[in-house]
Amino acid sequence: MPCKGVPKAPTFSGDPCDITDYLDDVAQLCKACGAISGAEKIKYALKYVSCEVEKLWCHATHYCKADWDAFGRLVMCFYPEVDADACHTRSALQHVVERQVSIPMTSQVDLGAYLHEFESISLYLLRKEHLSESERSRWFLDGFSPEFKSALLHCLSLSDLNHHPEDPWTTDEILLQAKCILMVQKCAPITHTDANFRNAPRTLDMEPMPWIWTVGPRTALS
Repeated sequence: MPCKGVPKAPTFSGDPCDITDYLDDVAQLCKACGAISGAEKIKYALKYVSCEVEKLWCHATHYCKADWDAFGRLVMCFYPEVDADACHTRSALQHVVERQVSIPMTSQVDLGAYLHEFESISLYLLRKEHLSESERSRWFLDGFSPEFKSALLHCLSLSDLNHHPEDPWTTDEILLQAKCILMVQKCAPITHTDANFRNAPRTLDMEPMPWIWTVGPRTALS
């Protein structure tokens, strides 16, 4: 098992809403390292938190009798203000999507920040069957700005010329094309200095940007 504080070690942010994710990370790491007993999982769950949190969570060890699931439930009892279902709701995901629309998507870092926030809620809803795969992918796509979304849809259509318009794109397909667009943008940034372009109607902003029309595994000219 990794030492506390190293990059591969699980971390707990201190936010009660992150407890479930933290315990899942610990359980997966223990399984990968062969530490599969409840007592071992509990030991390492306490190892990677702060001293203050460890002092609190230690009380749960006296009642759970080395039962990992019971330990998790008892830990959550220390935070009555938190309910996992309350932290991961459709309305919370919708709020993430609506807020993201106004945030410029200019780098892989921006994309990663959006993806992490979106997936932390959507995957929970998916696991609880409160969200379908098609809804998840549509909501993910809706989180991009109108201009970026337009470019994404154009690149997606070129990547699969046989894709039916009514069929949703998968989250992985959307993510792949978003990465391609940002990579091209980084290698060949575009600056518009033409006065006529600056004075053009705003409707032009919604058109797919020609400098990314050929992004994708297959183009219309192939």
